[in-house]
Amino acid sequence: MYDLKFNLIEDRPKQILIIAPSLLGETLALQLSSQDDNLKIVLDQKDINGLPKLILFCLEEVEISNSIKLEIIRLKERWNQLPILIVIPKSIKLSSADLMTFGCEGVIQDPNVEILRDTINILIGGGRVFKINDETNFNVDSINNSYGLGHWLLTSGLSQINRDLHTIDNMIGNKSVNTFYLFILIGRRRELLTAKRLIIWLWGPLEVLIDSPIKTTSSKSINLNNKYSTDITIKNSSSNELWKAIYKRVNDRLKDNLINSTDELSALYSLNKNKRINLLNTLLQEFSTIINKLDSRDQREKGFDDILKSITPELRANTLRNFIDSYDRLHKNGVEFSISDFLVQNSELGEIDDELPSISLIIEPILNNKPILIDGEYLSREEPRSVIQLETLVLNWIFRTAEIVSEEIISSCSEWPELRKYFLNKELVSTRELERRRNHINTNTQLQNLFKKPVRLYESKRAYYTVKNNQIEKIIILEPRDDELKKLDWPQRQIAFIVELKDALAPQVKAIIQYLGDLIVLILTKVVGRSLGLIGKGIAQGMGKNLSKG
Repeated sequence: MYDLKFNLIEDRPKQILIIAPSLLGETLALQLSSQDDNLKIVLDQKDINGLPKLILFCLEEVEISNSIKLEIIRLKERWNQLPILIVIPKSIKLSSADLMTFGCEGVIQDPNVEILRDTINILIGGGRVFKINDETNFNVDSINNSYGLGHWLLTSGLSQINRDLHTIDNMIGNKSVNTFYLFILIGRRRELLTAKRLIIWLWGPLEVLIDSPIKTTSSKSINLNNKYSTDITIKNSSSNELWKAIYKRVNDRLKDNLINSTDELSALYSLNKNKRINLLNTLLQEFSTIINKLDSRDQREKGFDDILKSITPELRANTLRNFIDSYDRLHKNGVEFSISDFLVQNSELGEIDDELPSISLIIEPILNNKPILIDGEYLSREEPRSVIQLETLVLNWIFRTAEIVSEEIISSCSEWPELRKYFLNKELVSTRELERRRNHINTNTQLQNLFKKPVRLYESKRAYYTVKNNQIEKIIILEPRDDELKKLDWPQRQIAFIVELKDALAPQVKAIIQYLGDLIVLILTKVVGRSLGLIGKGIAQGMGKNLSKG
């Protein structure tokens, strides 16, 4: 009996409450209902039977994020924490970072009906969707205040129909209307509703009603329906789906030939373009393998940092084997060698990168569903900001590991000249240029370890590599690093001590210098200046007396 009742409930159409201006709401209701019979679109809260499956909140203008956040909180309280989907127009005045703080399950910009329908089904299934195109954010020069004759005729005509329908509904609700006249009103109402549906179907597509009018100054256009600059889609709350979303985003970042906008990663960018891209993608594959193995072996309660440290040499060896063709061979001193085998045998693959943050920051949220601390607030792992932070951590791991692997490759190239043409950029085929690059890398490494690292630890800073606008960028994040500071060697601790001494003495030295400066000014003006003035006055008086005698 219970199963039969449950199945009957599940077979019912899914109620979707739309909060939108009347014209937009009716258009969405008609188009969504025609696309999916399992959706029951409700425009008035009075018509809801029980609780809806989702609230679709359409915004015509997005200017102040706080007001929208408050409205979402009220909707959550009113409708028992139901999922909320925000639909925003093409041109907005808020950045994607602001939109991520709304606290709803979905935010989608300028969708077509298919994308909107798929998004609704994902959110009902417990997923998250965030689709924003940063290239179309608000631009004063792109807005045209005139809607055009066609749009004006459409909106004015539908507005007239709505007014007539409202008037007829009020007259039908009046019990004093005679039966004959009531039949006429019902017929008129039916005609108006049919005309309205027909007009909306023919002339009221979703994009016309949501989009702000844009000037088309060139033939170049952006198709938002196919590609979003920020696209986060998580179909459900499982660890596998979360990692799929992160993997897809990271993979998209690594596809192109990234520009190195930092003054670091010299070893990685000594490799030629193809080898560099293959190395980065291979490391992503290896990291995905780690995630899958840890999940399948049920090692979630163990120390992930210890696990990764133990498998690091094997991971880097697999990377060297997989990112190049295993059949590629070169001659060295008249003997043919497998390139991958040579690199694995002659490389130091156990080096520990102290600048890598704890791997638990990535693994724990993905596998153990741990919340993520961002800007003093614990967020669930499915939040857009959480996904982006996990993406940044994975990218940072890939770039740092790629730099270490690349340093070993360059070291092998110095011993094997034929290997330079295979791995390195053209200018590094020269022995002189290669040695200069190696010296630069070694010097920079020493400077980092001896001087820059103690300062970063003392200032509680950590450098991360990430990708923005097809460029590798270095960002600095504040985080406690007291334990690492205590483990520094004696020379490194002296550097930190010098910085501390500077901070302690600088105010006093500045005050002393300022006091001495004020004292010197006082002496020069009050003592020396007056003395010189008296001397000058005496000379002037003596000259006056002599002149009078003459």
